[in-house]
Amino acid sequence: MPERNVLIISPHPDDMEIGMGGTASKLIDSGVDVVSLVVTDGRRSTSVYGLSEDEVARLRESEVREAVGILGVEYLILLGLEDVKSGENRNQFQSELTGALNRFKPEEIYMPHPEIDKHPTHRAVSSIALETIKGMPADEMPVRPAIWCYEVWTPFPAYDRIEDISLQMHVKTAAIDAHKSQIDYKDYTDGMRGLNRYRAVFNETAGITVMEYAEVFISIGNPLPE
Repeated sequence: MPERNVLIISPHPDDMEIGMGGTASKLIDSGVDVVSLVVTDGRRSTSVYGLSEDEVARLRESEVREAVGILGVEYLILLGLEDVKSGENRNQFQSELTGALNRFKPEEIYMPHPEIDKHPTHRAVSSIALETIKGMPADEMPVRPAIWCYEVWTPFPAYDRIEDISLQMHVKTAAIDAHKSQIDYKDYTDGMRGLNRYRAVFNETAGITVMEYAEVFISIGNPLPE
């Protein structure tokens, strides 16, 4: 069988695990190679243990490495940017993303929603990513990848796809828990467990709930060059 790759873009070190850790694990279990591209180093998190920004960045790198190991992610790309506000950082992100697209040629790309997600860094990263993907020449990307957006800071009012992650929930929670510096001040694990349970229960308007936990996604289709 030909190799299948998917690319998951995380604005911060923990976004993939929180938003779609179950689906990432499910993809890996099915034989898909998952490439995780983490854009910022997370140094500007809420004060962590009184550490400096450089110390926070190093801590968060060790946490994300542990988390992707739990999920079984094949490739981890850490850009280590402070943010994507400056032109220099934006250009570096676009360059690194272009390189990843050329190298891995993913069939699917995942990211937070560029409009619905309330976190400004999430919106900025996804908007830049979409602009970069649309700008890829046809000879470099003859098959346009499907783009899927995952939930992080803002629950989707509607969605195009639901994934049963009941069998992967224990792996997802373990991966989120690896980001100890973050869950020590905000219980992302419990919050996302609740949302994933809600998605499973309210997926069906009638009858017995088949799924225990689920993740949902919005499609942005296959963006074409402008």
